[in-house]
Amino acid sequence: MNVFPQLKKVKTLQEILWLNEKFCPHSKLSNTDNEIEREAIDDSAARLQRFAPFIEKAFPETTSSKGIIESKLVEIAEMKSFLNNYYKVNIEGKLLLKCDNALPFSGSIKAHGGIYEVLKHAEKIVLEAGFLTIEDSYVCLTSKEARNLFSKYSIAVGSTGNLGLSIGIMNAKLGFQVTVHMSAVAK
Repeated sequence: MNVFPQLKKVKTLQEILWLNEKFCPHSKLSNTDNEIEREAIDDSAARLQRFAPFIEKAFPETTSSKGIIESKLVEIAEMKSFLNNYYKVNIEGKLLLKCDNALPFSGSIKAHGGIYEVLKHAEKIVLEAGFLTIEDSYVCLTSKEARNLFSKYSIAVGSTGNLGLSIGIMNAKLGFQVTVHMSAVAK
């Protein structure tokens, strides 16, 4: 039984349109689905808050945001005007650009996910080792002892650029041994 029959076309380089048959508007999700989603969001937000003191100390360029990796929203009125004219529409409100290209120390939207996964993995290691608790200040992760703990672990990632860069930066700052595999054709 072929679980993904669409892959036959992909494998033979034929055009394919895949539509997610399980897609539904957020408002149609069950309360259980919404609770699980909310739980995951809250867990992620709490983890990033716990790591903020570490990030602020390890990456001084995040001092103004207190260790939260965030980028600006900038109004792009000229783009809105261009789109209105080009498509003969009237976009209401402001058109904003999320400037993840200027994220501190990583400079890419892909950095968020990669950095988060490294931090989640690091947290699991230090909690299991009894190095700290979630009530402690994570600034201690900049210590030599923390780097020694992380140096016992290796992390590898395959990337064509920005994702690997962000994972490499965070791993190196924590003290992991890190390998970033990149394609020879990556720019």
